[in-house]
Amino acid sequence: MHIPVFLIPIFIWALIQVIKLIIDKFNGIKLTFDRLFTAGWFPSVHSGLSTSLLVSIFYVDGINSSSFAITLIFSILFWYDAANVRYQAWKHAEVINNMRNQLSSIFELEYCSSNWQKLKERLWHTFGEVVGWILISWILTYALLKLLWFYGFIIW
Repeated sequence: MHIPVFLIPIFIWALIQVIKLIIDKFNGIKLTFDRLFTAGWFPSVHSGLSTSLLVSIFYVDGINSSSFAITLIFSILFWYDAANVRYQAWKHAEVINNMRNQLSSIFELEYCSSNWQKLKERLWHTFGEVVGWILISWILTYALLKLLWFYGFIIW
C-alpha cells in the first residue's frame, strides 16, 4: 500500500496535539476543544510538525534533494519563529495588558471594559522546548516510518 509523505507529519501533528492535552490535564488546565489548536506552551507543535515533515522528506527523497533543502529552510524558520518572534509577541501582549489594566483604573474607556478580552501572553516556546520537540518529533517520525516500512507500506 502506498502512503503520501504528507500524511506522516499530519499524524505526528495529531499525536503531539494529544500529548499536549495530556500534559495540560496533568497541569490542571481545563480541557476544551480550543486547546487542540492553542499556540504556545509545551509541546511545540510548530517544531514537531516541521521536523516530522523534514524527516519524512529526508526518508523519501534524501538529503541531496531540492525538496529536502526547501523543507530544511522552512523548518529553520518555524523553529526560529517558535522560540524568538513569538517571544516578542508575548512581550508586546504583556505590555498592552498591563497598560490596559492601569488605564482601566483611571479611565472608563471602551477597550478597558470587562468585555475587552485580555491578549494571550504565552505564545512562545523556550529554546529547550523547541529543541526537545525537534528531537522527540524526529524519533516519533522515524519510528513511524520504520513501522510502516516493516508492514510493507511504501511512502511516496
